Amino acid sequence: MGRYFYIILIFFVGLGFLPVFNGNNTIEANHLLDIEKLDQAIVHSQGQVTEWSLYARENKKSFTDKGFAKYSTTMQERFSDFEWVTKKSAEEVMVVGQRQTSHGEETIKFQHTLTNKQSVSYIMYEMRGTQKALGEKTKHYIKTQFIPNMEIIFTTKPLIFSCIKGEFNDKLEKVLSNQAVELMSKLDAKELESLKEEGFYSISAYSEQMSRTIPTKNDDMNIQLGLRKSGMGAKTTFVIGTPILTIEY
Repeated sequence: MGRYFYIILIFFVGLGFLPVFNGNNTIEANHLLDIEKLDQAIVHSQGQVTEWSLYARENKKSFTDKGFAKYSTTMQERFSDFEWVTKKSAEEVMVVGQRQTSHGEETIKFQHTLTNKQSVSYIMYEMRGTQKALGEKTKHYIKTQFIPNMEIIFTTKPLIFSCIKGEFNDKLEKVLSNQAVELMSKLDAKELESLKEEGFYSISAYSEQMSRTIPTKNDDMNIQLGLRKSGMGAKTTFVIGTPILTIEY
C-alpha cells in the first residue's frame, strides 16, 4: 500500500519544481505556518507527532561552472557552523552541509550537473525533527532561523513542503475513518481523491487554510493524508503533508 503514496510523491515532485504553484509564500512571525496548522489539527485529534520535516528546493539553469563554485563557496562561508562535504565527478559536483540543533537536523545541498553539454543545478534546504511535539521554541526557531535562512540560500521564494508523521493509540474498530474525518474536519479540508481499504487510507484533499496549492487534472490540491493500522488494537500511524508528502509512507 505504501507504493501508492510513493508513486504520488514522485509524480508531484516531478511537477513540483515547475512554476505551477499558486499562493503567497510570505511569512510573518505572527502568522501560523502550514506546519503549525497541521500540528494543531493533530493535537486536537489526540495524535502524537513522531517525525516532522520542512523541505524547500529551487532549480537553477543559469549557473555556470564558475557561478556555481562561487555561490557554493559563499554559502559555505555564510553557514560556517554546518559540517560540509563536497563530492566531485566528471559530470557532477555535490556539496552537502549539515548541522544538528536541539530543534532538529538541518541540511543544505547544492548539486551541479552537466547533461548534454548543458548545466543544471538545484538547491535544497531541509529541516527534520523527531520530537514528540512541535513545541513553541521549535516553532519560533523555524520562523526566526529557518525562514530567514531560506531568503539567504534561495534566489527565489520556493515552496515549503511541510510534513508530519505520527500515531494514534486508539482501539476503536473504525479508527481509520474516525481519525481521517477528525483531521480533515480540523483543517476544513475537502476530499478530492481517496483509496480506502481495510487497514489503510490515503486521501488527497484541498483546504483553504493551507498557503499553497498544486493544480491537478480536475482540482487544486494541497493536502495528502495516509493512515495505516496493522492489526486489532494496534496503533494507527499517519503521515500528513502539504501540498504533498515528503516523508515516505
